[in-house]
Amino acid sequence: MLLQKGFSLLEVGAALLILGLAVTSIFQFISSTTLSAFDLEERAYARQIANNRLALAQTLEPMIGINERDGQIDFGGKTFFWSESIIQGSNQMNEIRILVSKNQQVALYELRVFIEKK
Repeated sequence: MLLQKGFSLLEVGAALLILGLAVTSIFQFISSTTLSAFDLEERAYARQIANNRLALAQTLEPMIGINERDGQIDFGGKTFFWSESIIQGSNQMNEIRILVSKNQQVALYELRVFIEKK
């Protein structure tokens, strides 16, 4: 009786199936991680822009006589859109709302703060 060494076609097929599933899941993991990193980067930029706009509203560009304004800014090699609105609160406080977005439709970051009236 001859002894045959090696793998059967069924064993090779099962090994290829397992390898294919492993490679596919690793690729999906890397892809989702990359997309998450880009999303986090844009949200961090948006937060920084909102904080900068708040500092400007409190110092160099106060919102005197206007309730809303908007614009765009290039930051980190990308274009972001921002809008600011002031909501009359109590006798001592106003609420400032700053929205930062990539496409003027969906906000990446929203900052709401209360500031003292002067």
